[in-house]
Amino acid sequence: MSESGGILRAGAVRARLEAAFDAERSGQSYGAVGAALKKSLIEARRALLEQYARGDIIVARLSQIVDEALVALVGEANGLLPPKSRAAVAATGGYGRGQLAPLSDVDLLILHSGLSEDALKPFVSAIIFPLFDAGLIVGQGVHTPQSAAKLAENEVTAMTAFLDARFIVGDEKLFKDFASKFEMLRWRTKAKFVKAKRAEQEKRHERSNQSRYLSEPDLKEGKGGLRDIHVIGWIYRALYGRPLGEAPKRGAIFRPDDAQSLKKAERFLLSVRVHLHDLRGRPDERLTFDVQPMLAERLGYADRGGMTAAERMMKHYFVTTMEIGRLTRIFWARIEEENAKLLDRAPLPLPKALQSDEAGGRINLRLKNGRLDFASASAAAKNPAELFRYFRAFAKRPEIDFHPDALDLISKNANAVTSEARRDPVVAQLFKASIVSAKDPIKLLRVMSETGLLGKYIPCLGQITGRVEFGLYRRYSLEEHVFQSIGVLSRIRAGDLAEEHPIATRILERNEDRLATFYIGVLLHQAGWSLKEPSTEEAEALIGRVARRLRLSDEDAAVVAWCAARPFFMIDVAHRRNLGEARAIKGFAEAVRTPENLDLLLVIAVCHLRAVSATAWDNWTKKQITALYCGAEAFLKGGDEALAAWMSERAGKSRKDAEVLLEDWPKAERAAFMRRLSDETLAMIEPDAFARAADLARSPEGCGVAASIRDDDVEAIVYADDRPGLLADLAGAVAGAGGNVRSVHAVTLDDGKIIDVFALQPPDGLNPDATADFVRRLHAALLAAARSKPSQPPSLVRRIGDKRALFSVPARVRVDADASDSAVVVEAEGR
Repeated sequence: MSESGGILRAGAVRARLEAAFDAERSGQSYGAVGAALKKSLIEARRALLEQYARGDIIVARLSQIVDEALVALVGEANGLLPPKSRAAVAATGGYGRGQLAPLSDVDLLILHSGLSEDALKPFVSAIIFPLFDAGLIVGQGVHTPQSAAKLAENEVTAMTAFLDARFIVGDEKLFKDFASKFEMLRWRTKAKFVKAKRAEQEKRHERSNQSRYLSEPDLKEGKGGLRDIHVIGWIYRALYGRPLGEAPKRGAIFRPDDAQSLKKAERFLLSVRVHLHDLRGRPDERLTFDVQPMLAERLGYADRGGMTAAERMMKHYFVTTMEIGRLTRIFWARIEEENAKLLDRAPLPLPKALQSDEAGGRINLRLKNGRLDFASASAAAKNPAELFRYFRAFAKRPEIDFHPDALDLISKNANAVTSEARRDPVVAQLFKASIVSAKDPIKLLRVMSETGLLGKYIPCLGQITGRVEFGLYRRYSLEEHVFQSIGVLSRIRAGDLAEEHPIATRILERNEDRLATFYIGVLLHQAGWSLKEPSTEEAEALIGRVARRLRLSDEDAAVVAWCAARPFFMIDVAHRRNLGEARAIKGFAEAVRTPENLDLLLVIAVCHLRAVSATAWDNWTKKQITALYCGAEAFLKGGDEALAAWMSERAGKSRKDAEVLLEDWPKAERAAFMRRLSDETLAMIEPDAFARAADLARSPEGCGVAASIRDDDVEAIVYADDRPGLLADLAGAVAGAGGNVRSVHAVTLDDGKIIDVFALQPPDGLNPDATADFVRRLHAALLAAARSKPSQPPSLVRRIGDKRALFSVPARVRVDADASDSAVVVEAEGR
């Protein structure tokens, strides 16, 4: 064993501290005890992290080492107590559970037999100060058994911490006295405690965005994280007076296989946590992009199956949190079930709406203590269609929550969904009706996914469960992104987003008899990620097979397959092409071919962008996609002539609006300025932005910048002398200020001047204070770039907190000579 590994031997820490005590007693060294403990902890952490990947082993051994140190410290400090007095030290919180992460708090309960503060102070200081000197974060409470129990009665936080109390050293009778009083308190207040922890958990979930699938999750406080496991353990202890997994005297709300599954999940999360603490050098709980690859390497993940090591680790993380979510849902449902039994209410009849469905025949459902359950569990286990009938009922009445026994049965029988069940037309009908009519489609799909039923029925969705795209583009894992997209679609269909998405709303209204086509298209728009080597053709074939199996007509299945295999097609054209040119719109429309494809592409684009991030759908994107849809619609209806008429009408309106905004100009000057601008330019620049650009053009300085917040974007307009490299310098100035260029319309005037209109995203969303500061930086950077000479480009400094450097971006250049009538389009990707 290495020198550092020797510290892990039993008694090694105590021996080192005894030597330090001797040095301090003899006056040879002041603070030797804290220094010796600090050295021991550093060596122990390093040895454990080098020897083990498993977090449960590391936290248990670290707890034992601190136990050993406390035994030595208390043994030395006992001489500072008054004669015949008694004291004991217990661990609480995570340390009490024996789960001390490398940089976690050490929470202590110091019990005494009724000493004064002055009498206790030397004893407590002799224990606590060496721990502080060793770099530990210590939280201590000093109490008599009576005052500790009183504190727990009045404070939920103390009650929670003391549930994990564990005796370490001192007068054990004193600790047993506390434990006896605490046990009586636990029995009296358990109902109140359960209610308080439930409310606390719900508030915490609200703070964490109600999702366990964020791409940079908090592994402790986030939904499905370690804290949710702790809550289950605390509630179990409060109800039964013993740790989770130990059989109570009577029936338990958590079964042995559930407890085993939870223990496995905790073991994984602890492994992630201890290595995260070590990599960060602080008690950080956030799995940010920069640390994910290093954690994956530490935990033994490798690139495989088209996924990076970081993506594979995060998939494991999300699958684990999904299982924790399933168990949490079952746990709370069983608690409510127990409470309902005590009330002895008469059983409620099944609501009329749930007494029939598309499958016909007798419904195998009932209400059990107010929750939806199977009337016959054995019948449900034998017939996979029964599992889908259950969710069809929930889709109708989501206010009636799931019964834990039903969820347990579905989880255990999801594997019964074989290829035969997947081909069953009745199951297809039930599934389509469920997602199309669901009042809470996100919850419906999440629970279907958590039970494993969704992944078994549509395997390509099961294969992307828990998967993330390693990058800044998405805020959710892939399957959660799909569920959120369906949620957006449902809101559009209900008319809730008619003002924001009028075209998508009208599309769904006029396709009321084809709604399943749109729902399945959105549901499958990320299915291509399930392929090991994705290609558009393979994705189209896969999606087509699933759509036909779901009993869409051949025509609608073809529409879904073509569009869902190309979910970014419309978005890319809208973002990357000059829609002031007819050729760009015509090329898109010719590829789309049919109005049905165009409609579904737009709906997929809207749902995808609304789900992908808070900033992906903004006014600029809305304008671009609207223009692309309307232009393509005109071409598909009437060909070149109709497209030309639409573009002429758009340009004419823009010109008229611009002239109105310049009505205070002298007529001759206004006419002369307007002649310098093409219809294409006027069509692409909003009239009010054009008016601001015109004001800059009249400025006597001959060079100017206007930067301001406009709706959900930042607009920047530059008027300057043209020169080689100017646009690149301006774009660099935006990047240096921390912004993201959404679009730029560059206009070259006949006198050698340019007008460049930028639509930008600020680095921190639209936080008012941060954005105002960004606008000031942006104005200064753009003005400096506009005034600089070609030989003196502006210096660019990476913004603090910029995560883009974390990701590998392959350099690519594409040249398209056919995309524009007047220019060669060059698309460059890289860093």
